[in-house]
Amino acid sequence: MLDKSNSSPFDSLARSNLNSAWGALTIEVLARLGLEKIVISPGSRSTPLTIAAARNAKIEAIPVLDERSAAFFALGLAKRTHKPVALICTSGSAAANYFPAVVEASMSGTPLLLLTADRPPELRDCASGQTIDQTKLYGNYVRLFAELTLPEVEPSILAFLRQTLVHAVARSLDGNPGPVHLNFPFRDPLAPELDVDPVIAVEALETAATVVTRPCESEKTSGSFDTVALERLGSHQHGLIVVGDINPNDSDAAFTEAIKLISDKLGWPVLSDVLNPLRGQNFDSLIINYDSFLRVPAKTKDLKPTAILQIGPLPTSKVLRQWLAVVDPVSFLLSERPMNTDPLHRVAAPLLGKASALAECLPNMKNDPAWLELWDQTERETDQLIRESLESTEDLFEGKASFLLSKHLPEKSAVFLASSMSVRYAEWFWRAGDRAHSIYSNRGANGIDGTLGTALGVAHGGQPTVLLTGDLAFLHDSNALLIQPKLRGSLTVILINNIGGGIFEHLPVAENASTFEEFFATPQAVDLEALCSAHSILYDRIQDWDTFTNQIGSLPEQGVRVLEIRTDRKSDVRTLADIRAALIYDSVKQD
Repeated sequence: MLDKSNSSPFDSLARSNLNSAWGALTIEVLARLGLEKIVISPGSRSTPLTIAAARNAKIEAIPVLDERSAAFFALGLAKRTHKPVALICTSGSAAANYFPAVVEASMSGTPLLLLTADRPPELRDCASGQTIDQTKLYGNYVRLFAELTLPEVEPSILAFLRQTLVHAVARSLDGNPGPVHLNFPFRDPLAPELDVDPVIAVEALETAATVVTRPCESEKTSGSFDTVALERLGSHQHGLIVVGDINPNDSDAAFTEAIKLISDKLGWPVLSDVLNPLRGQNFDSLIINYDSFLRVPAKTKDLKPTAILQIGPLPTSKVLRQWLAVVDPVSFLLSERPMNTDPLHRVAAPLLGKASALAECLPNMKNDPAWLELWDQTERETDQLIRESLESTEDLFEGKASFLLSKHLPEKSAVFLASSMSVRYAEWFWRAGDRAHSIYSNRGANGIDGTLGTALGVAHGGQPTVLLTGDLAFLHDSNALLIQPKLRGSLTVILINNIGGGIFEHLPVAENASTFEEFFATPQAVDLEALCSAHSILYDRIQDWDTFTNQIGSLPEQGVRVLEIRTDRKSDVRTLADIRAALIYDSVKQD
């Protein structure tokens, strides 16, 4: 590890070649733009960028062997901080391993800077080693692609490099945040040479000095809403506010206050996905059990809205989406990014801006208190039944893990939910409260790619973090365990091991006995304790819920630990069915 405590980004120029100076200028400009972290995977062609990042005292340079894990680790860092994180890799297939994380970053609006090293033009398309076509490698999933020129000493070329970097950072953040790809060709020699005289030292320093330091933060989207649209929105007394997967730039508390104010002004209840801050900041009009009671026709007959204000993407719940498609209310779509958030293809009015801006612009509207009371009563009845069912369940039922985490995790813990069943059980059973948990997930593309790496990125330098994941999502990204020696912070992995893909047990394909286990459930036989031991990671197997509650009541300050809970996939399906049957029985009994 290089000592950077007393170094300057240009100390090395006296023994550097042209490539090294170009790399030093690149990293210094990014640092002056406010970039704080660069995740680097080893390689030869990227040497000028890697050495520059390692030597720059303003930058935390984090080495990660596997480019795929590196990209998801950077994604997690950027999700938590809302600031761009840079990635550096060598030429060839290394950059292709970034692609899954690039897709997720693009769809979730997460800023990343991809600095890929490349062969010079004369070594492309001629069977030169470790060379692929990197031009526009990520297609439309990046906000900007730029091919850098080969390093030159001309002041105008240095200014071009500086301005390209300034523009790249802006494009990763402004309006529609996301990934940006910069391709850097380099000729040999790549490493600093001790016997080379200084090159472009004065010009480089002057060029870097022209960059005014500013924080890497998103532009605040104030939003100016059409008066007619606001009047149409407020003309409905029986409406719903539906809030989906949102990781707001505002603080969690500020976002919640904005939603509460909108709810108060409209007199509408708020249906909240688990993947936003609302469940950690409880309030009266909050509805979280909609997926359960919308399955019961007797409970929904008087709950049909005439209008919907959808904030962000729709929630995870398939039942909610199907219900909205049937009732077909007038729809308003509020988003901070210029994107289509309506998979139902309704006739809808798009509103571009922040929830806080809408809360300020919206006047107080005439409302019907009985409408809120009807939703609140249904919510209370359902909540009581779900709590009673889960509290009485002694078996190791996967859904109970989410329920207990929501009740017993320390305040302000960060939580990362894997896709497939982890996020769905949390959607159904994560209780509302005032514990202010920050919840993250990779729901842009809804895949299990990079689950562990992203969770490690969320944990790095932040509050103690918990990952709730199934066994296949964990093993799919097990290379990310290589990151743990570099982790600053702590990650507790709640690993639900049901020996395969539990989500498929809930689908019709589970009835196909001849192919189901091998081709869908894909059972695994990994010794998870041995895997953890190989990486020097603490491991414990949870045998009962009392032990689990004790383990999650306090979180370590440093390191990675894995708490394995073994469940039975088929038993989990039956337990979930019993809980839902109790809701239907209660509805029939009341009628």
